[in-house]
Parts: sequence; C-alpha cells; structure tokens
Amino acid sequence: MRLSSYIRKPAMGAAATLLLAGCTGGQGVGRAVERAAKRPASWTDLPVRTGARDVVHTGTDHRSYDVRITVKSLVRGSEEDMRGARVDKGLKGMVPHYLTFEVTNTGRKKIPAAYMVDSDFALNGTDWARGEEVFVSGGAPGGADLPCADTAPKTLAPGDSYSTCLTYALPEGVGVLSLTHNADGYLDEGGAVAAWPVEGGLEAASTGLAEPGDIVRVRWDAREDGILELPATLVSVRRGSATDLAGLDLDLNENERRGVPYYVSVTYTSTGPKDLYTNQASHVRLLTEGGRQIPGKTPFVPDTGIPGCPSDWVARMISPGDSVTECSIHLVTDDGDKPFAVGFAEADRPGLVAWRAPLR
Repeated sequence: MRLSSYIRKPAMGAAATLLLAGCTGGQGVGRAVERAAKRPASWTDLPVRTGARDVVHTGTDHRSYDVRITVKSLVRGSEEDMRGARVDKGLKGMVPHYLTFEVTNTGRKKIPAAYMVDSDFALNGTDWARGEEVFVSGGAPGGADLPCADTAPKTLAPGDSYSTCLTYALPEGVGVLSLTHNADGYLDEGGAVAAWPVEGGLEAASTGLAEPGDIVRVRWDAREDGILELPATLVSVRRGSATDLAGLDLDLNENERRGVPYYVSVTYTSTGPKDLYTNQASHVRLLTEGGRQIPGKTPFVPDTGIPGCPSDWVARMISPGDSVTECSIHLVTDDGDKPFAVGFAEADRPGLVAWRAPLR
C-alpha cells in the first residue's frame, strides 16, 4: 500500500499554508472558534474522542508549562468554504477541518505567546500524513465572516482558559485518524504525546496494507548508482525492553529512554548489477495507532546482542541476488499508543509503502 509521508519539521514556528479571506482589518492570524450561526449543511461532525488531557507546552522561551487541553469537536468542512478566498495552489481540492478546543493554564507560571500552544498539535490523516494547518487572516473585526475567529490571548495567566480552533486541510477522500499533541514542540521527536482518536479512522487507515511476508518493491537512492527498486519483505516487529539498550551508543532523549523499544526487521534483496550497500533501515517508519510515524535508530556496532535485532549487516556490501535483513529500533513514548504498521519512506517519490505490523 502507498501512503502519504510528511516532511520532518519542528512544530513551533513551522511555516503553514495561508488562506486569505479579504483584507478589511480584523485580527492578524485567525485560528478560529467554529461559528455556530449559519452553519453550512455540508459540514459534518466527526466522531473524535473528546475530553481533557494534561500536557506540557514548550513555550517560545523554551520553558515548560503545564496545560490542560479539552477537545470539544472536530468538523469536516467543504471545499466551498475556501471559494472566493485567495487560496494557495497547494490547497486546491483540499477539504478544511475545524478543530475546536479549550486551553487551560494549570501551572503556576504565566504562559507567554499563549497562541503558540496549538502549534504542538497535529491532525493525522488516514494516510498517516499530517493535515496542512491553514492560517486565516483578514475579515471583519472578530472574524465574523470567517469559519473561525481568533480568540487566543497573547498571554495566559495561571488558572485562566480560552477556547479556540485550528483549521486543517486534507486531500479529498482522506479521513482523520487522530489528533495528537507533542509536549516538546517537535512533532517527530520522542516527546510525550497525547492523542484523541477518531472513531473508524484506524479501520480506514488499515485498508490495503500489505501483509507481513508480502514482497513490496521499495525505491532506495543508491547515490551514484541512481534509484534502485529493491524487493523488500517485513519479517517481524518485536517489543523490547529499555534495559536492552543499555550500553548502546544511541542518541536518546529523556522520554525515549523511558519509552518502549520496538525492533523492526525488513529483508531486502539486491537486484544488481552492482553490490548493494546495506543502509536501508534509515528509511523505515513505525506507524502507530495514534497516527505517529516514528523513525528508527540504528546501533552502528558489529552486533548489539539484542535478541531479534541483529546489526551485523551494518556497513557492508551484498552481491547481486543476495539478501540482507536489517533491524531498526523505534521508541514509542506514549503508554497508550502501540504499533500498527511499518512504512518505508521511498526515494524520489512522496509517499510510503506499508505493511501491517505483526507484533511479537
């Protein structure tokens, strides 16, 4: 199965697509509370698991703040919502989704730039790609002519709350798997993650996944030899223990050191005509039920001694027609999340190929 992949980038300060709805003043960046009045009949409420999660927000000052986020609703809009606006070409044919939630400062410190709390959010599609966050500007004061109005304050005092909304765009036909909030402000790193799943999203995401043992041709950049299509087979996904990693020279942050390692083994076959350098494991992603893509870490030592995760393939060549099984280590840092599939990020092609994960 081919899935969309996302670009690895920090959540805080990340560039986003603009949806401009006039220039008549109003608040600069409108991330909006969904308007209850004159709601279009084309809008659809999605069955997101609402409720509060206590999370940590990394502020613009790089300090940590205790925050409670309460998801209220998730609504799928219509392409019609974007008509009449000056829309970036990348949004053509995309469908907006409106996420309404409340933010409460549960700590003892005032949060600067409180509007940045939502930058830790991600809306994950059933193709495991992230929705494109849409920033809305202009309109009448208070954003009355927009689907959303900016309500986030500049600062948030201890005990205070505000309600707001994010607008995300997904391609037509792609559903929502989940909402996630990453504590350290970097969506692809190993910080603590809070998730709000959408009912039916996981079932939709599983449609068409290759089965373990199926041979899938993956595209890999062999540099001077160009793009190679290698027959690949997912062999196993094994749950490990943090003690397995003791003594290994892995670049782990604090959350990853407390996380659960999973060992993913994939077999590749060299199609020739030259020897194949064994370095494909860096393209493997562990896809979780919460909607995360977790890159692997590879111990560059002759043999890790980890049962089910050998590394004796590192930095060697295999002859045309021969095969090699490579193992990568993926750290799941959310206790409520678990692996669901394994993807391979292909070269020169915007997407993943994926297998269903056979957990052991």
